[in-house]
Formats: sequence, structure tokens, C-alpha cells
Amino acid sequence: MKRRLVTALFFLFSVSPALAYTDAGGKYTAGPDGYSGINIFAEWGDDDYYLRPSLNTYSSDLSDRNSTYSLGGGLDRGRWSAGAELSFAPEKDGYTNTALYGDLSCRLLPEPEEDAALEDVSLGVFAGFTAHEDSYALSTTTVSDGGGRRQPGSALSSAFELGQTDYGLTAAVKLYGIRASGRFSKTSYDKDVTADSRQLPVDIGSIGTSGFPDTAVSGRIRLPGLPLAPEAGYTKTTYLLDQPDSESFTAGLSLKVGAAELSAGWEGFNPGGGDGRSNYYSVGLTLSF
Repeated sequence: MKRRLVTALFFLFSVSPALAYTDAGGKYTAGPDGYSGINIFAEWGDDDYYLRPSLNTYSSDLSDRNSTYSLGGGLDRGRWSAGAELSFAPEKDGYTNTALYGDLSCRLLPEPEEDAALEDVSLGVFAGFTAHEDSYALSTTTVSDGGGRRQPGSALSSAFELGQTDYGLTAAVKLYGIRASGRFSKTSYDKDVTADSRQLPVDIGSIGTSGFPDTAVSGRIRLPGLPLAPEAGYTKTTYLLDQPDSESFTAGLSLKVGAAELSAGWEGFNPGGGDGRSNYYSVGLTLSF
């Protein structure tokens, strides 16, 4: 899988000069307990389609580094748009996953007039499937020491495999230049999960956490700005196995300077259950060619 992604990236770099635009950028996020997250991406396309490889990686004093390689693309046909993404997380401490995601969005309004107050209304659906594999669990057995004696030892049991399906709805409206959007998602699994199952990595905004998500609802608003463009968001996630609900609050600013866009953001994460809130801060840079 990793070799296929590298081959695809090589192909994208080879064809990028013929495309109408090229964007490249990254974001760095810092938080408590030595949390450090990096997201880098490149995007090529025109008014009709785009291709976007990316890398998302994070680590902290409480967690080893986790990385995900992704390759996405999409089409824009005026009244509708569609996208798809394939991602792969290399094995780390016995855990790995591969995911496939797709979405479809429809614009409900024709092309607006230049002075129209209501510029856009859209509705969409999305679905994704993630195949998790965890071979971390150990089982105790007896092995021969080569001298005819047998003694306790450890051997890997069969890997725990879990299929996760996410699906949901999206909606967005743009009024007087202000864009507001919302998203609802539901998660199902192909087998029962228990407290003994290793918790799955979960990305909430810029934060990497863990658990077995059940539902998530989020909203975001972005204001036009000259030269600064502010935005804010909120996400609430519920989990299985009586894990407390989590909440995430975000706020950020972006600034266009020629071919560069600078961004800075804050994210407050509340894991629920009486645990303390955590604050995360990010800076980003995107270059357009």
C-alpha cells in the first residue's frame, strides 16, 4: 500500500506543470504533554478537478508517533461536486489501518447575481470505511528451550480486525459573504467492541485522541475579512463503552499576503468525565503557484 501511494505521488509531481494551479502548505500544532502535530499537503488542479496528497503525523510524551498518508481527489461540475480519498497508517506497535472515503455535494442555487445576498446553499452526503488491524495482544504458551525442557513464553495471537463505517450529512450556506457549515456523522462497526479492545486513533480538528466514536456533530463559521479572515468552530463527539462525550472549540485567523496565506489557530479540547481541558495552538502556511 505504501509503495502504491509513493507511485501515485510521483505521477502527480510529473503531471503538475500542466495543471492550472499548484498549492503546497503545512500546519504545526503544539499542545500539553509535549504534543506535536504536523500536517503537510500539496494540491494540483483547475476549476474542474483537483489531486491532493497529504501527511498527518503527531506524537506526545504519552503517545508514540502516529502517521497517516493520504491521497485524495475531486471533481467540480458547477451544480455538484464529488471527492474521494485513500489513506494508510503504517504499522505502529502492532496497529495499522487503511481507509477509503467519498463524498457528494449538490448546490441548490444557480449561479448568484453579483450583488446577491444569498450566494450559496449546498447539501451533501459522505461515507467512509476503515479497516483496522491490531496484532498487539499477547497470549501465553509454552515453548521448548532446545534441551528437551519446556518453559513459559509469549506468542502473538491472531490479529484483531475491525471494520469501521462512517456516514452522514453536510450542509452549508453563504450569506453576505459569511459562510456557515455543519456536519453530522454516525459510526458503526462490523463486530462488538469491548473494554479489552485497543482504542482507535481519532482525529478531532488538529488533535489526535482515541476511543470508539459513535456520533459526531460539528459546525463552523467563516467571516470575510480584509485583510484578516476569522473563523470559529465546534465539535461534539459521543463514544461507545460509556466513554464520556468530548467537545472541541476552535478559533483562527488567516491572512493573504501575495501568493502566501498565513494562518494561526487555537483549539480547546474537553475530554469530558471531569478531566481538565487542554489548549492547542497552531500556525500554518500555504503557498499558491
